[in-house]
Amino acid sequence: MDAHEIEEQAEHAHEGGQKAVGLTMAVTAVLLAIATLLSHRAHTEEILSLTQNVDDYAFYQAKHNRAYAFALTAETQALLPGGTAAALKNLSVSAVEECGEPVPKGCVSPALKKSAALQQLLAETKQDAGDKSENKSESKKKEEKSAKETVAKEGAVQILERATDGKKETDVIEKKATFYDGAELFLELSIVLCSVTLLSENKLFWKLSLVSSLAGVAIAVWGLLLH
Repeated sequence: MDAHEIEEQAEHAHEGGQKAVGLTMAVTAVLLAIATLLSHRAHTEEILSLTQNVDDYAFYQAKHNRAYAFALTAETQALLPGGTAAALKNLSVSAVEECGEPVPKGCVSPALKKSAALQQLLAETKQDAGDKSENKSESKKKEEKSAKETVAKEGAVQILERATDGKKETDVIEKKATFYDGAELFLELSIVLCSVTLLSENKLFWKLSLVSSLAGVAIAVWGLLLH
């Protein structure tokens, strides 16, 4: 039922002496317009949020796969003679792809825990670093300076966290849209009941329309309060 038909029925109710029914229809029509607007906006927001969520998960998969690819390359190089330097470089890139830059403490390449070759490589690197303890303070200063100059970069871990939060937000928006759709249904039913009242001149249908309107408003408010 469009706005023009509702207006005509409201005028008919006024002419027939049923002002309360006409007033109910007019107020319900306004409430229905608000519920419809909220519903349309919620569905649009749901689509946009879902699209962004899919992009985030795809980006996560790409970064995670790159981290594995660099780690596997590092594992192969670690087994080759003279491949230690290249292996360490690729392992570092793998950690950045997985954990971001600067790499958070405790976050490592995804293949490190499953690769004995990479674990041995890191153990030997730490042992060599211990043998060169006299240059430790100078190297530490250089690393701190490099860390400060490094631009923060997202890794697969951070992207997955954002995608997970986005999924929760999308679920809430979807619930909101469902509540607004329900509110529309009850408000439209209220207008139909008012129309039946005008045709049958039975006030029982008008009372039922009031109940239906209150239910529609309550459902819409419930949707607004979801978070």
